[in-house]
Amino acid sequence: MPTKSGPGRKPHRLYVRLARYDPSAIEERGITRALHDFAAEFDRVGRLVGHGPLTHPTGDFLLFRALDRTEAERVLRTDPLRGVATAVYEVLEWNPLLAGTGVSLEPPPARGSGRLTFLQRVPVIVSDQARAVQWYRDVLGLAVVAEDPETHYVELALGPGAAAISLIAPRPEWGEPHLSETRARMGIPTGIVFQTDSVEALELRLRNGGARITRGIELQPWGERTINFSDPDGNEFSAFDRRVERKVRGAPPRPH
Repeated sequence: MPTKSGPGRKPHRLYVRLARYDPSAIEERGITRALHDFAAEFDRVGRLVGHGPLTHPTGDFLLFRALDRTEAERVLRTDPLRGVATAVYEVLEWNPLLAGTGVSLEPPPARGSGRLTFLQRVPVIVSDQARAVQWYRDVLGLAVVAEDPETHYVELALGPGAAAISLIAPRPEWGEPHLSETRARMGIPTGIVFQTDSVEALELRLRNGGARITRGIELQPWGERTINFSDPDGNEFSAFDRRVERKVRGAPPRPH
């Protein structure tokens, strides 16, 4: 006998709208403000999951909730980027199990309740910001997603929708006690954990990139293999992978 679905709201799927374009064309048409208002309306009605710029190539990224593909297309009809003739416009279904989102997928509580919507950035204190940017980019593979040379502000992340690392170099003009307090936060465990597709390959990259391996590869009881390492300033990070080894009948277990 067929089962009937129970009452309640249908689960929302996630969809991502990618628009790639020349920023100068958008500025000339005054679309920047309209795009901001469009994303704000998505947030107001509880659809918005993530929104931000694309860097390579340049464009805009919008992650949102919808019941199905038809509804996703319908709610994008008023998207100000849809009518840009020179833009490459795509709507794709997002699989959070494969790609992740960097944000909470649970339906948001009522507005005004102080809900947390996104983990934006975490600070890491370094001695030389320019040198650190090069190391985090070339060794860890992060990309600069925001920077302001005038204020010495820079953020790096693994890509759109991911939390960023803000590299902060203490400056004497800050004065005391702020300068000493900030310097004291350099060269300590950050608590930041990365996932990798191979801890062995990562270890090789880290050693070649001047990192210090503070704890070698270990198999954890919950099935992850972990490694701890630090940047040139001694800031410590962790990384892990999940590797499922196929059992061969009659073969002895492999030691870890």
